[in-house]
Amino acid sequence: MRPCDGWLRYRKVGFWIGLLATLLPISAGGLVILITRPGLAVAVLVPVFLVILGMSLASYVSLHLGYDTTWYVLSDRALRIRRGVWTIHETTITFDNVQNVKITQGPLQRLFGFSDLVIETAGGGGSGPHQQPEQSSHVGLLQGVEAPSVLREQIMERVRASRSAGLGDEHDTELHPASAPTNWSPAHLEALREISAHVARLRARA
Repeated sequence: MRPCDGWLRYRKVGFWIGLLATLLPISAGGLVILITRPGLAVAVLVPVFLVILGMSLASYVSLHLGYDTTWYVLSDRALRIRRGVWTIHETTITFDNVQNVKITQGPLQRLFGFSDLVIETAGGGGSGPHQQPEQSSHVGLLQGVEAPSVLREQIMERVRASRSAGLGDEHDTELHPASAPTNWSPAHLEALREISAHVARLRARA
């Protein structure tokens, strides 16, 4: 399972907005330099725009690679989250430790038709005021989920199944007790006395 296409479009829009916000002031400054000092404009603006072009291409490629390398694997016992382009981050959350699953959706996310799922585990309860959810060891973040309610219910079903799996321990103990009371019959006691006497005779001969 991977993020939906709407999540990729959402990130592309953010990329183009950031690029325009960078180019507009630089272009305005370059226009001023071009009018006031034309000779200096070529020497300054050409390298600047080449650097911006190279960084923009690298960011755009990284954006697509980030989408292609983000995966969510849901099994019967755990959820595995894998993301990262240059550095791979992989998190495994067992359903025994899941405390809460939240759905978050901002206005732009609603526009692009997806939500995020935040999975809080035991010992966590939140990612802290200065920590992103994907950076916390107690919080799992699933980004770009197209049907968050369905996925949340699938996770909660596995959480309930995982917690109820241990309820049979007491029953198993009753079926297979560790120790059971033993009632010795007179025949057993007589056999033990004979064995004890035989051992005593062997020791006397030695």
